[in-house]
Amino acid sequence: MFFLFFGLILAVVTSTAFAAQIRVGQDYGPTPKYFNADDKAYYPAEIYLPNETNPARYRIHSNYSRNTDACAGCHATHTAVGETLLQWGTVYDTCMACHDGTISTTYNVQEGEIGASGKPTYGGMFGIGSEPFLSNHLVTGAVKIFAAPGGNITGNYETYDVPDQGQGKMWDITFGCESCHSPHGLGGNARILNPNVNAYSLVNYKTNFSLKKVTEGNETFWVALSSGNSFDSTAKNAYQWVRSYPYLKGTKVYFDGTEKVEGVDYELSNLQGYTKIKVLQGNPANITASFYPALQVAMTITNYLDGDKTSQSPDSETVIHVKGINAFCGACHTDYNTENVYKDSTKSEPNGSSDLLNGKYTEAYRHQVGFNVADFEQYLPNSNMAYELRDGKKYMTCLTCHYAHGVSQSFWQKTLEGNWFPEAKSYWGTLPLVEIAGSSALKRAPNMATCETCHRKGPASEGYTANSPGSTPGNDRVTSVNPSFPLTRVDNTLCQKCHEKIYTGWQQTKHAKLTGDKVDCQDCHTGGGEHVKSPSGAYMDSISELNYQAQVAKCAGANCHGNTSDTLANMDYNSDTISFVDSSTSQIREHVSSKHYNVGAMTCTTCHNPHGVIKHNNQTYELKYQPNSLCAFCHDLGEFAGAFNWEDYMPPVPRAAVNGAVYHLHSFTYKESGFPGWLDSDH
Repeated sequence: MFFLFFGLILAVVTSTAFAAQIRVGQDYGPTPKYFNADDKAYYPAEIYLPNETNPARYRIHSNYSRNTDACAGCHATHTAVGETLLQWGTVYDTCMACHDGTISTTYNVQEGEIGASGKPTYGGMFGIGSEPFLSNHLVTGAVKIFAAPGGNITGNYETYDVPDQGQGKMWDITFGCESCHSPHGLGGNARILNPNVNAYSLVNYKTNFSLKKVTEGNETFWVALSSGNSFDSTAKNAYQWVRSYPYLKGTKVYFDGTEKVEGVDYELSNLQGYTKIKVLQGNPANITASFYPALQVAMTITNYLDGDKTSQSPDSETVIHVKGINAFCGACHTDYNTENVYKDSTKSEPNGSSDLLNGKYTEAYRHQVGFNVADFEQYLPNSNMAYELRDGKKYMTCLTCHYAHGVSQSFWQKTLEGNWFPEAKSYWGTLPLVEIAGSSALKRAPNMATCETCHRKGPASEGYTANSPGSTPGNDRVTSVNPSFPLTRVDNTLCQKCHEKIYTGWQQTKHAKLTGDKVDCQDCHTGGGEHVKSPSGAYMDSISELNYQAQVAKCAGANCHGNTSDTLANMDYNSDTISFVDSSTSQIREHVSSKHYNVGAMTCTTCHNPHGVIKHNNQTYELKYQPNSLCAFCHDLGEFAGAFNWEDYMPPVPRAAVNGAVYHLHSFTYKESGFPGWLDSDH
């Protein structure tokens, strides 16, 4: 059926050179999450990639040519459904359109796999929310950066006032995929890591910065030194500038105090991993510049995107960190980055952070990072632990013990007990991969296993039973202990402090506008009292963690959509619909009897957004997209072209709630048998 859809759509869009999203009624729909790596572009009926079968040769997020076509992979110039001209509604939805496994030739960050190979990615996994012992960076846009552990809890945020962005603050920024990654590869960082993470480049904007003249062989150029008094081409101790839109106005170069023009008076190049200024005309004695410094991260990546689908050999993709990991993580988890803590300043490496109170926003004793791990190097592979390789030495980083994206029990099974990493498989054997504490905290192994991997207290304590005859040796717990915490409610304004965007959206919903007892955060997310003390998923139960039947049942509570105080609309319903919409049945019963529920396994939040509204035909709806666009996500609407109207199949049904208010919900079974088929032929 999907290929019939292709043919109908292509007849419409071929003459427009694939210029627009698919139109459904009055609305434009998101690009269908469909992809076939056959080197034939069916955009906008499938996700567009310039090189479908080998994206490693055409990196859509970097290395743009002058005639690039990469923009069309994410943006729609005149018919976008998301802000910043995105083809999907949010940044998260845009990233996951490809990186949830839909595009089989790139990274699947949802499952944490390289393409279709099954090899674990080096960043970990985000999951879908129901995986055992899952923890992840919450990149859905639900929190602000100041919620980061080790971040600025003071409420007094560092500010900036720069030519391109105007005034703003660090920390008070929505956290999402784009917080850590630059989708356009700005700054040239490895893994397209964001050079301006948490507004780093804006807060550290340089003005009238003196450049250093360097001569190497026959080449003379100027650099802005990031450290020291002379340039070291091996250490690359020069700033890389974040340039191009939206960093144009603030990037200026002056010869002896006079502003000059790029391409006429000088050449600016970032190709070497730092910024070089080469004079094209003139002979300046001094060069100064204003620029946005990049937070630089470097890695050595071999066999890029090669998951080695067959032999699982070491020739598949490998990643070795080289520079900047601690500083990058520390841009948000500032107090946890101890690579600049020195108890003994005479030593060349950071030291003593576990013996010396330290931290910018909070004081505590903390584990050291940034030191040479030579004493522990041989043990790191046992738990698949990483390091940063610089100057021939290996240094501890945040990612020695943690994954960047997240972990779950299934990811540990791949990395610790699977065949991908032999040392780890030998070390772990059949040990249970169970997180006792409740939150896996992005750790590379469960519980405190990363500590034990290096510190080896188990071997150190051997002989206890021999020296204590008759005693019974203790055993570590091997089963999970569910955290016990009071389900106390807190004022919703406490939720707002971290989840401002979601809270503001919720205020516009009917849930928030109910008279009397509103449906608020803690009706769907319990455990607020402890969660505000320790912002961890271990102290928060979410409705999304339930299976689809339980989620619908939650909404069908007696005081919610399970009430039986319904009224019929004055319209010609068929007998099937009328049988569900009368005063003796609950609002939710018709949905439970529909194909949406029984075939599609759809919950209320499959389509509805409890955290915000959209406007459609002068009305507001708690929906994720425009109504027609939502239908097009799953159903083949090609035969309707622009004539489809969702209300012809799911007409509004005014229903009276317990409080007497009348809400226009909709039918699920009216004309259900005539509704267009699923895009997925398996349905």
